[in-house]
Amino acid sequence: MQCSSCLSGKSKSFVLILICIILSIIFSGCTKSVRKVNYVTDDSAALQALSAKDDIAPLQSKSAQDLVTAGFLYLANKNLKIAELHFVTAIGKDPKMVDAFIGLGRIELLRSNYSSALVAFGKARALKPDSVPALVGEAQALRFEDKLNAAIEKINAAMMIAPEDISVLKELAMIYDLMGKETLSAPLYLEIVERSPDQAQSHNNLGLNLMMRGMYPEAILSFSQAHKLDRDNLRIKNNLASAYLLNGNEVNAINLFKGTVGEAAAYNNIGYLYMTQGHFDEAEQALNKALQLNPRHYVRAQENLETLQEMRRAERPSRL
Repeated sequence: MQCSSCLSGKSKSFVLILICIILSIIFSGCTKSVRKVNYVTDDSAALQALSAKDDIAPLQSKSAQDLVTAGFLYLANKNLKIAELHFVTAIGKDPKMVDAFIGLGRIELLRSNYSSALVAFGKARALKPDSVPALVGEAQALRFEDKLNAAIEKINAAMMIAPEDISVLKELAMIYDLMGKETLSAPLYLEIVERSPDQAQSHNNLGLNLMMRGMYPEAILSFSQAHKLDRDNLRIKNNLASAYLLNGNEVNAINLFKGTVGEAAAYNNIGYLYMTQGHFDEAEQALNKALQLNPRHYVRAQENLETLQEMRRAERPSRL
């Protein structure tokens, strides 16, 4: 399976598929590109934590800085409502608390409320124009809204202030990828890995960049390193499976997909990737296998087979 014969005129679709892999926790036959992440929060841990001795005191008795510190701890655990309460209370005590506005902005990002996030980060920058976290936050919100030119302006401003900040490098690299400038993002990912070799996500992001550039053996090495560092991460397992398939190792791909989404979904994913590459015969075999394994419930395989037939009909005139 050679890269030059895989992508042909479908390179844009292929890039969107890889973005879908990044954003999907369980890669179970996605038939449309995905740009938006919906986060599910669970406040039960935060509510239990509130029973701890340090947290039963009224929030008003705490300083603004203590509230912000606690807010970011709750935010790290995705306890958004409790984190928001801390940040809002902190702003009530000190309206110039920049970090509280940044915290509110990050909460809105997690809620996919990108316009609200921009407002919060904007308030932080009104108080501190050179705030790198606020600039990065604005860039992220704009990226999620597909406003890539505006996002690159924000992140370039952050680069002028903190050119070695890893959060800045990561955001710039992701924007370059979405702009189709993978060769520009590649050295950024390499630098991030060199500076944080113990972070699974750093190796995963590098692997995705390598895979988008058709460097499948190298991508497998990066995903394998990420997998070693985070054995339970389903996204990484699915990315590694995809790299194996694109490198021609269907057996390893199927085994990995089976371990994350089940056998029927594994063959559907294999079929979908083959389909996007133009390998229609292999795609049809894999999708039919998915239907055989789960004929009553596996609707996505049937939908992908119908899409496959449409793609075949569309290509026939070009072959005449």
